[in-house]
Amino acid sequence: MITKDDLISIGVLKRAHDKDLPEFIFVQRDGLFVPFRSENIAELRGEEGFVLRTDIQDEEDGLMTWQDLVGYTLEDEGENGEWTEVGEIAEIDESTINTLAILDDGRMMPLHEDFIIEINEENRILRVHFPFAI
Repeated sequence: MITKDDLISIGVLKRAHDKDLPEFIFVQRDGLFVPFRSENIAELRGEEGFVLRTDIQDEEDGLMTWQDLVGYTLEDEGENGEWTEVGEIAEIDESTINTLAILDDGRMMPLHEDFIIEINEENRILRVHFPFAI
């Protein structure tokens, strides 16, 4: 069975624009991820679409997605240059234009490439500098 961990959101579906899409696009229905052929994307307009991670990235290519950060410890570089642990990333919400890290305590933090200072894959730490006080 396909789970959300196997998939990456590609956002709300509109039209294909002749993009190179994988053979199947998944849509969540009644808690399950149902595959649809990419050529039928017009039928799915307005729904959030997902693709298999393996369809868009090789494990060896070194590319990360926002979803790969689940389980990482989020640390913020304060104005004094000291690192402060903010919490553990429990979930990533990409359903809006602003990607959010939902922490284990329920707080939501915005994620943007401009905020990221370092990603330590070995220790599973995401170091950021937020432009606001935490």
